[in-house]
Amino acid sequence: MGQSKSTVQHERIGIISSRRRVALCLRLTLIVVMSLSYMSHAISELKPPDYYECRLDSIFPAGGQQGTTVTVELHGRKGKGGLAAPQKILIEGPPGITVSDLKAISKNDTVQAKFTIANDAPPGRRWVRVINEQSGITNFGHFVVSRLSEHIEKEPNNELDKAESLKLPVVVNGQINPKADMDCFRFSAKQGQKLVIAVAAHSIDVHGSGSNWGITDFTLELLDEQGVIIAESLDELGYDPMIHFEVPTSGVYTARLKLVAYNGYPEAVYRLTIGEVPYVTSVFPPGIQRGKTVEVELRGPNVPAGTRQLISANEGTFFPLQYLALPGATSGQDVPVLLGDDTESIESEPNNELAKANDLEMEAMVYGQFESKDDADWYRIRLQEKESIFLQVFAHRFIRSPVDTYLEVFSADGKLLSENDDDGSIGPGFAAYHDFNTTDSGLVFQPKTSGDYYVRVTNSNGTSGSRAVYRLSMKRYGTKPRFALRHFPDAVPIWGPGSTAGLTVRVDWMSSRNFDIDLSIEGLPDGWKGSQANALGTTKERPNNPYQDRVFLTITAPKDVPIGTTVPFRVVGRVKHKGEVIERVAYPLTWFRTSDTGFFRVAPQAYTTVAKPRDLWLESMIKELTIKQGETAKIPVRVHGISNAKEVPLVVNLAEGIKCNLGTPVNIPLSKDGIVNVPLVNTSKIPVGTFAITVAQTWRSDIRVGAPGPCTPIIQLHVRSKKQQ
Repeated sequence: MGQSKSTVQHERIGIISSRRRVALCLRLTLIVVMSLSYMSHAISELKPPDYYECRLDSIFPAGGQQGTTVTVELHGRKGKGGLAAPQKILIEGPPGITVSDLKAISKNDTVQAKFTIANDAPPGRRWVRVINEQSGITNFGHFVVSRLSEHIEKEPNNELDKAESLKLPVVVNGQINPKADMDCFRFSAKQGQKLVIAVAAHSIDVHGSGSNWGITDFTLELLDEQGVIIAESLDELGYDPMIHFEVPTSGVYTARLKLVAYNGYPEAVYRLTIGEVPYVTSVFPPGIQRGKTVEVELRGPNVPAGTRQLISANEGTFFPLQYLALPGATSGQDVPVLLGDDTESIESEPNNELAKANDLEMEAMVYGQFESKDDADWYRIRLQEKESIFLQVFAHRFIRSPVDTYLEVFSADGKLLSENDDDGSIGPGFAAYHDFNTTDSGLVFQPKTSGDYYVRVTNSNGTSGSRAVYRLSMKRYGTKPRFALRHFPDAVPIWGPGSTAGLTVRVDWMSSRNFDIDLSIEGLPDGWKGSQANALGTTKERPNNPYQDRVFLTITAPKDVPIGTTVPFRVVGRVKHKGEVIERVAYPLTWFRTSDTGFFRVAPQAYTTVAKPRDLWLESMIKELTIKQGETAKIPVRVHGISNAKEVPLVVNLAEGIKCNLGTPVNIPLSKDGIVNVPLVNTSKIPVGTFAITVAQTWRSDIRVGAPGPCTPIIQLHVRSKKQQ
């Protein structure tokens, strides 16, 4: 019988579930953390704000029609002033939107601007950020370009007799706020019309608040002239409801929209499409190999059968998705297409029994669809003795398929050897970058003997049809280094020209850990400096290295750069293996859920922005330091931007996971030339090797919440054993 693991373990993938957030205290690359106080009260008021205070929580309206100018409000956290002094709106994605009349309103927690949408602006989503003095640059929100008439709801419309009258087709931009709010819209329809009534909120990453894990979860009802509910929907498209309805009798109908449990809050923004219009909900195949051009079929209500588009995937892109929208008069609703690097194929029916299995090659991916609730897809794989493989399904993640996959491996005579339902290691956590508490499957399998083996993929929840799709991949496991990288934040504030700020890189080890990963920040313009560091693998000298999964990197801005300057960058990891250089670009993560800090979204690009100076900035007087295990040392640091202080309370500490655990500060003298000598202690538990350390202004206990404060550039700490000379 083959040896197997029914769940891909945390040590391999490195993504952990929200139920075990306590495990997020895995240790990070060594960080020397400072807790600073100041003699000047005016300076102390300028400490870096918490990350959540500077979030972009919503954009309203969340879309607009081609050829129009829309007044848009971008909302931050109420009362925090996190969007103060806006300087620019950064829009990524297809061209066609220009911004004017940018200003802060409502006590600096809301920014207003005019978006002028060109007549030929491609439909679909854009990624929008606010560049400002307060936080540098925000997380992203989405704005959608459509080809339909757009309407902004007007209150009061929370009762049937106060419903707004609409002319179809239309896209309504609305908000469910405050609690118990309901929005009602009245329209005329003719017998035989096939209407789409669909909400886009979760699909465009609208942030939730408070309940239901922070997801904006709507319910949708359709009522006749007598007020009788004749159709309803809750979670048809992920957490977005949709009704596809053939009108039985000409007359007046009402669409009623509310939140689950009668909730309501300003962030509950939605786009409601109503009309006899095509509405894309899926694409097949749901993915494409990078560097290829493929024709895919778009599917959904009122989408003509056989609607196809060509899509090309840039070989150099690291972003995992591309989005497709329908041409013609549509709401701009788009669907994700998953990018991959392996050879691709499409399942061939019939393959619902072992004897009719499709062949699946090594280092390949296959796209499948469940055509009925009892459909089973079989694949034959040829393995050598003790050749370990990694089988992985993508369905919930990224492509938003409604299926709950079940993965099994059988011998040639039909004996079950390994199985997995939900791969727990890819659940939410610090590096979770998908939409759901996923039910995707994955397993590692190693046969005892060479021969043919069979993989069966089924769907536990019985959904089927055009949206019930998945991608199955098979990779060798353990033969060469495999790893993935994430970093947070995706938008790094640097507090003043010439200063330095940091970010955290998460390493997901997807094979053995017996190799080091060289990490670096790249793509910065001339004059900017990005640091380098190593994620250390396991060796005989360090069999239990606590600093494998987190690495700290820094970015230093030029001294003469203006405030508001924004530049892109990327985090790259490289491993040398048998003459080959294996390279990966990190996914930049933007914080998504307001009530659950373990959920993120992948950003298409990482940025750093020079923000208004906060307190001080730090300059290390050394670039490297060599010690033996157990030795103490001092790190000379020049402190800029502080005066009239004789002592600065400092503490040096190992950072665990993403928490700082600062301990009790110790008063350290500040010399006349502004230098402090920061003691480095508690080094006996640091394994032999080279580590990236930094002296940093205090974060507020948790870097997912506290925006990174000023810090020194990376210092290389070389740790030797006590026996080394």
